[in-house]
Amino acid sequence: MTVDAEIRLAAIAGLIREAELLRVRRAELDQRLAEQAAALSELRWRWAGEVRDVERLEGLSLSRVLVALRGAHAEQLSREQAEAGAARYRVAEGESRLAAIGAERAAVEARLSGLTNLPARFAAAVDAKERQLRREGGPELGRLLTLAERRGRVEAELRELAEAGAAAEAAAQALGEVRRQLDLAADRKSADNWLGGALLAGKPNWLDGVAWAAAHADRCVAVLHTELGDVGLARPLGDTPTRAPVAVRPTGFLETVFSEVFVKDQLNRARSNVDRSAHLVAGVRQDVARRTSAARAYRDAVLRERQDLLAS
Repeated sequence: MTVDAEIRLAAIAGLIREAELLRVRRAELDQRLAEQAAALSELRWRWAGEVRDVERLEGLSLSRVLVALRGAHAEQLSREQAEAGAARYRVAEGESRLAAIGAERAAVEARLSGLTNLPARFAAAVDAKERQLRREGGPELGRLLTLAERRGRVEAELRELAEAGAAAEAAAQALGEVRRQLDLAADRKSADNWLGGALLAGKPNWLDGVAWAAAHADRCVAVLHTELGDVGLARPLGDTPTRAPVAVRPTGFLETVFSEVFVKDQLNRARSNVDRSAHLVAGVRQDVARRTSAARAYRDAVLRERQDLLAS
């Protein structure tokens, strides 16, 4: 490892720490700015009140007449003018403090604006050092290669989990559409009973909607089952007979739903089956989310160890 690579990593790490402290400082200054602005508003309000008191005594007003009758006009006017002057001084002092805080806030922001690309710079420095370690060898190389292997595995797992999550989302939406179409079918079946079978006689389009939704759900559940097998989470997803003791194949919703839409109790059974499958898919989504969270935590730990190794 060359001295230049180590100096570069140390310098960037120092800048990252500086940026962290500057962000804390910026938050503190934002709070102070808000507090000082509120305090300045209060000081200005009080100063305005003192000025009004002076103006009442200096102008033709009932207050001036009453004070003059008591023979204390000059003394009270002098006191009010002094209080107004003191209030104006406090306002000027508050304005000065607010300006100073604002200037410091601007300086912090300007410094931070020059440190926005630090994560990318640090990552580039770490990658450069890794390449150098690979060329030169050294005691860290074995551990570095182990971490690289673990990183590759967990990133591949995260990709598979993302695909499983997307498949579960698609299956959930498809099952929801089947449920909606079955509800429509049940409503129209009730209407058909009142009309003496007139709706069914014309092969209405709503039966096509049930058939399409069931076929689409069948495909989505099949894709989901495949994706779950890739991440070791395969399980039954409803009324799905097995082809073999260790393999599960979902049956087509087209077969189990389309033939049941003509009888009320069969419609209810079909809706119950869809609800059960939807519940199972919801459980799958939770399991995929938990596995994804754990895999991300593991990947982050690997990356931290890698950075610590390369930055040492």
